[in-house]
Amino acid sequence: MDQASRAMIENFNAKYVSLHVRKSNRAALHLYSNTLNFQISEVEPKYYADGEDAYAMKRDLTQMADELRRHLELKEKGRHVVLGSIENKVEGKGNSLPSSGEACREEKGLVAEDSGGDSKDLSEVSETTESTDVKDSSEASDSAS
Repeated sequence: MDQASRAMIENFNAKYVSLHVRKSNRAALHLYSNTLNFQISEVEPKYYADGEDAYAMKRDLTQMADELRRHLELKEKGRHVVLGSIENKVEGKGNSLPSSGEACREEKGLVAEDSGGDSKDLSEVSETTESTDVKDSSEASDSAS
């Protein structure tokens, strides 16, 4: 669910996520409110075709959006620091242009230094993959209602 929420923030600048749950579906209500941080916003009478009422639920995404924005800003700052140190190395060699061999070595150095930040991203991917399992099970319980 966190992965889907992040995607909605990034792609649509979403402020909240909303859904409906049958009043009789206690399992889904428990999952959404206690595990996935949804709040009941209102009761919609006769929402379903069979006449059953539904809870309209919302999850506020503003805090997640702020954290995501801060994370991206820190990541960008880190890239500027790395690029600045690489520029200093190049300036220290003088004003002459590097030979093609030196340019290739510099380029490889960029890749090696930049890949250091990617290991953190991989751990985030595995965490978000785990949260997808929760999302899938919640969808299954909601669609069963």
